[in-house]
Amino acid sequence: MTTTAHRQPWELREEGDKIVVELRGDLDEAGARELERALAEQLRDHAPGSRVVLFDLNQLRRCNVEAREVLARIQRSLGGVARRSAWITKRPIFRGLALWICHHAPDSNARSFPSEADAERWLGSNEAREAVLERDASSWIGRVRGRLFLATEAAQ
Repeated sequence: MTTTAHRQPWELREEGDKIVVELRGDLDEAGARELERALAEQLRDHAPGSRVVLFDLNQLRRCNVEAREVLARIQRSLGGVARRSAWITKRPIFRGLALWICHHAPDSNARSFPSEADAERWLGSNEAREAVLERDASSWIGRVRGRLFLATEAAQ
């Protein structure tokens, strides 16, 4: 099912077990509330945990404060319905928004990504968010220790 209108700042479509939400243009509170209703309707007939949701923010131009609050509310509601959700954007301002939404909602299965490929890997995984973050942090710590070791060796 596809729900679109030329005046709407979003498009909602199903791709298998994935629901893709593409945000574009200027998103205000009214547009975000319409999205909230449409997404709830889309998920209503599916068993909890049977769908993943991908939010694509790459075509978004503006998002007012009221719309941000609605997006956070949408993410909180997905915590009990969707298996996972991913927010993607390459643009720093909207990457910050996506991070805020994911952390504002107490949902360990919501994450922000710079690319669709990274998001797709996350959505297809069963690994908990905390495990992924812990593994990534360990990797970075290992890299830093390696560089410190090389710097110490070079100084001697």
